[in-house]
Amino acid sequence: MMLAVASAALTLAAIAGTQQTGAEPSEDQRDVQLCEFRKTEIVLNSLGGPAARPVSEQELAWAREQEQRAERGDPCEPSPGMVDAATHNATFEAGTQWGLTPQTTDERLLCAAVWNRWNYAVETAADPLFVSALRPELSAANAAAREPFWRDEAVRQLDDAADVGRLGKEEAKAEEKADELYAAYANSEQGGLGTLMEYLAICK
Repeated sequence: MMLAVASAALTLAAIAGTQQTGAEPSEDQRDVQLCEFRKTEIVLNSLGGPAARPVSEQELAWAREQEQRAERGDPCEPSPGMVDAATHNATFEAGTQWGLTPQTTDERLLCAAVWNRWNYAVETAADPLFVSALRPELSAANAAAREPFWRDEAVRQLDDAADVGRLGKEEAKAEEKADELYAAYANSEQGGLGTLMEYLAICK
C-alpha cells in the first residue's frame, strides 16, 4: 500500500509539473492524468484519517485494477462512471461561463427545486465512482446547501402581501418545471443532461 501511496504522490507531482511548465497535455494525456488523480484520491482516503471520506468496495476494486494495469505497463483506464462525471462537470463548467444569475422570485424558486432534484440524483446514484468524480459544486452536500439558500433568497425578495400570496403558485410552477427537467435527465432524453447542468450552473 505504501508503494501505491508513493506512486500516487508522484502522479500528483507530475500533473502539477505539467501545469507549472505550461505544457498543454493531449486529451488522452488529460484522461490518464485525471484517472490517476482519482485513483490517488481513492487510495489516500482508504488509508483513513481525520479528513478521509468513506471509500466503497467498488472504488477500491477499481483502484486495485488500475494498480495492476500500471504493473503491466498499461495506462490508467477511467471507469464509465468517471467518464460520465467528466461530461457532467464539463457541461456545468460551460454553463457557468454565461455569467447569468437568477433575478426574480420564480427563477430563485426554480433554482431551489432544481438543486433538490439534483441532490436526489446524486444520493441515489448507483455508481460511487461517478459520485466521487463529480466536481464539488455538484456534490450532494453542496446541493443540500443551495436549495435552502435559493428558497431564502426568493422569500427575501418579496415586498408585500400580494407577493406573499403569489408565492404558493410560483412554488408549484417551479416544482413542476423541476420535475420536467429531472425527468428529461433521468430518461436520457436528448438535451436532458445539458439543460439540467445549465440550470445548476446558473443557480450555482
